[in-house]
Amino acid sequence: MLMRFLLVTLAKLALVVLITLGFYAIYLDSSLTKRFASERYQASAIVYARPLTLEPTAPLRMSQVLAELTQLRYQQSATTAASGSYRRTGDQLEIHRRPFDFASGPAMAQKVRVSFANGRVASLRSLPDGRMLSQFQLDPLVLGQVTGDQGEDRLLVGLERVPNLLIETLLLVEDRDFYHHAGVSLSSIGRAALANLAAMETVQGGSTLTQQLVKNLYLTREQTLWRKANEALMALIIDFRFSKNEILETYFNEIYFGQDGGRAIHGVGLASRYYFGKSVEELEPAEMALLVAIVKGPSYYNPHRYPERVKKRRDMILQLMFAENLLSQPAYLTALDTTLVAPKGPRVGQTWAPHYLAQVKQELSQLNVPEDWAQQGLRVFTYFDPLAQQIAEASVASQLPRLSKAEELQAAVVIAEPDNASLVALVGDRQPQQFGFNRASMAIRQVGSLIKPTIYGLALAQKNSFHLGTIVEDQPLELQEADGTSWRPANYDGKFQGSLMLYDALAQSRNLPAVRLGLSVGIPAVVDKLQAAGVDTPIPSVPSLALGSVELSPLQVSELYGVWAQQGRYRSYATIQALTDHRGLEFYQRRPPAGYEVFDEVTTALVNYGLRGVINEGTGKALAALFGSDALAGKSGTTNDYRDSWFVAYDEDKLVTVWLGRDDNQPIHLTGSSGALPVVAEIFSQLGVRPLATQPPAPLQLTAFHPQTGVAIPLDCPSQRRFPAYPQALPEQVNCDGEIDERAWWEKLFN
Repeated sequence: MLMRFLLVTLAKLALVVLITLGFYAIYLDSSLTKRFASERYQASAIVYARPLTLEPTAPLRMSQVLAELTQLRYQQSATTAASGSYRRTGDQLEIHRRPFDFASGPAMAQKVRVSFANGRVASLRSLPDGRMLSQFQLDPLVLGQVTGDQGEDRLLVGLERVPNLLIETLLLVEDRDFYHHAGVSLSSIGRAALANLAAMETVQGGSTLTQQLVKNLYLTREQTLWRKANEALMALIIDFRFSKNEILETYFNEIYFGQDGGRAIHGVGLASRYYFGKSVEELEPAEMALLVAIVKGPSYYNPHRYPERVKKRRDMILQLMFAENLLSQPAYLTALDTTLVAPKGPRVGQTWAPHYLAQVKQELSQLNVPEDWAQQGLRVFTYFDPLAQQIAEASVASQLPRLSKAEELQAAVVIAEPDNASLVALVGDRQPQQFGFNRASMAIRQVGSLIKPTIYGLALAQKNSFHLGTIVEDQPLELQEADGTSWRPANYDGKFQGSLMLYDALAQSRNLPAVRLGLSVGIPAVVDKLQAAGVDTPIPSVPSLALGSVELSPLQVSELYGVWAQQGRYRSYATIQALTDHRGLEFYQRRPPAGYEVFDEVTTALVNYGLRGVINEGTGKALAALFGSDALAGKSGTTNDYRDSWFVAYDEDKLVTVWLGRDDNQPIHLTGSSGALPVVAEIFSQLGVRPLATQPPAPLQLTAFHPQTGVAIPLDCPSQRRFPAYPQALPEQVNCDGEIDERAWWEKLFN
């Protein structure tokens, strides 16, 4: 009776367990299927720099292209047979570009020969046919990643993009029966045990790929019977509900490959980029073997930390590949001699330009990005120029210690391309890898004399009252403030020049003429123009506004001066050029905004003439000594007690804004010319300068003016100043003093 009771009880318990297991399996089937179908993983937003564009006559030195190829981890080669390689011969570079899915569409691998001369690209030829090219783009550098909510990084790849050799190698080492089992394989466990015993080390795993995937996606790493049973049951369900190829593709995109600083590397797409600087399609046998080796334990088999240990496992996998006829003997021997991974470059483990990336993230949050972008992946194509960024960072690093011993001296640099209203480089801290406060966009500081071109523009727009030759007064002035106090503006040198031409007052950045002009055109009009030029910070409507009492960030200053660089039109600057998903489907393409007119083209040309005068003979003449007259236009800015040092300069291509100061707003004892200008000078000396177009637009024409009175005089007068101006019809009797000559006819005849 007791035995029968025990059997019945056991049968009942077994039935209860089976029913419970059945309900649990039904629950798992429902929840797991939904999660695996729609929530397998979160992909990163991969942020790319601009592709380096090579064009004949472009101001680009060979050293700059070589620096970019190094950052892209191209390999120097005698034959350039493989994509991702280059060869240098004299003043020529032979480059074999990798295939890449640009924002405009996919591009195949292509080989070109680039010739250089006098700091420029001389010619571009396609190889091997020798056809002349008008343009050629390199694949862009990965600037960084914007992670999803889970903080994981991955670059999604379809299974069709994964090389067959990599698939076969992974299955050989991790799961030979993948296409034949139901998610769990007892034979795999036994075979792995025998293989590991023969090799005296772990060369094969017992868990199937499906079990590994389940563990990575849904389970903890605790070693308990319950977890293993749960893992097996979940693997059976997933294998039943999804195809083998879906499971394998998910595995390739999910598998963990280690850490890059604070970010986790998930998936073969990102691992290929991180370890080898190439796409998964370009992987060589030795590189595939290395990735499969890392899968076993990314921390234990870290090739940067434990190269000998990793090489031993990689070579063991290569031996298995050779034994299974996946590799020929020559390919096997070549793979054994292949370097494990290249040494970490200076940027590996660091974020390229964290302040620029922060600006990208801010813009990304304002765009109409699909809410489920983390499921499809996002590729962000920016205007970021790594060459310009490195130049800006190096210029700050070299100049600040020379300018001041105080470590509190801080800097911000903005490099923009006004033609397409884009930001190409940002420095927000003297330590470029310093996260946090981004002075390029967040440091709101008084701008000093940088405000003056707006005032001069308002005056010159009154063509019947002002021109560049108009005489203005540099004399003491006292004004009553609203609170009853007196304001006595002064020049930075404490002197007054009396009467001088409007052009000279702008070029020499004299304060008193600017204040008088500001009062003449009206301070409210100045406020309106600044707001039209994109200034959205509070603007004090007081006379001191004429000397820069408004506070702006370096980015706002760049947009303000973009008005002068772009024929008087305001356009907001952006970092993002295009967005696609990880498969290349484009859903955003920026078109440079048309903007709106702040000043008309003729007034803008007159102000620009004065701003070229700042460089040629005024506070920025050190730049003219370096780059020649009329190559640049720009303006210096210095605030009270020398708290802020500003300089803005632009050529036909780029606009550079530099600010120096202290976060505690203490004096730095530097003017715009003695502080910020040297940083600007070094940046342009490395970037190269494309001189400004100086032909004044119609109806302006060069006009002679009397140097003391500012009235128009004949062009053949010996003493004169010439400026572009609206045409003025001079009476025949006007003499070189600008007066009507009343002499008799015979006096004129014999003069």
